[in-house]
Amino acid sequence: MVSPDRSALRSTSAHVLVDADLLGAGGLISIDDDTEHHLRRVLRLRDGEAVSVTDGEGRWCLATVMLDGAALRLDTTSPVVVEPTATRTISVAAAMPKGERLDWMVQKVTELGVDHLALLHADRSVVRWKPDRAEHQLARLRRVADEALRQSRRVFRLVIDAPVAAVDVLGDYVVAEPGGRVLTAADTAVAVGPEGGWGEAELAAARDRIDLGPTILRTETAAVAVSALCVAFER
Repeated sequence: MVSPDRSALRSTSAHVLVDADLLGAGGLISIDDDTEHHLRRVLRLRDGEAVSVTDGEGRWCLATVMLDGAALRLDTTSPVVVEPTATRTISVAAAMPKGERLDWMVQKVTELGVDHLALLHADRSVVRWKPDRAEHQLARLRRVADEALRQSRRVFRLVIDAPVAAVDVLGDYVVAEPGGRVLTAADTAVAVGPEGGWGEAELAAARDRIDLGPTILRTETAAVAVSALCVAFER
């Protein structure tokens, strides 16, 4: 196993997500059409430019762009780095905000380094996914998270769970609620509720309560605030 030196990731022209079986095989890596279009047409990468490649499972390596006529492939130039699994994982649970605000929330918690995002149907939730659309909507959010992985040079994918009833899982979380205690390094699983607030049964089910300050935050803002605070304890 190669010792991690993540500074190399910051200097590459792009960060590419590939299937696990493609990484570590050595030599040239073929990429899917959407990724090739992004590298060639959007980023306009040139022959020989450096990129990084990850499988989203903690493995990554450096590669160079190879243009051969209409084809773009990646030539690996370094051994595969295997990142150690985190000893302190951060889980955020959140009621879903409306419209594009949900995408924004997923994007930002990914960039900040959260490991796990659990979506909730709370008592006072306005947004609720219909069962027959849940898989489609979840797949779309995972694509949003993967794009944020590439932008932020993550090497572990954000795990996103389909929505569940908040009261069924809050026993594993401390909840953001005015009047709660101060967040500590021991709080690695935090839940934020809908803009209408938590219901009494949900508050009763929660492991504990933490306070995010004197102002009322939107759900997505609270999720980002919690993510930043939790990640800061690792720095």
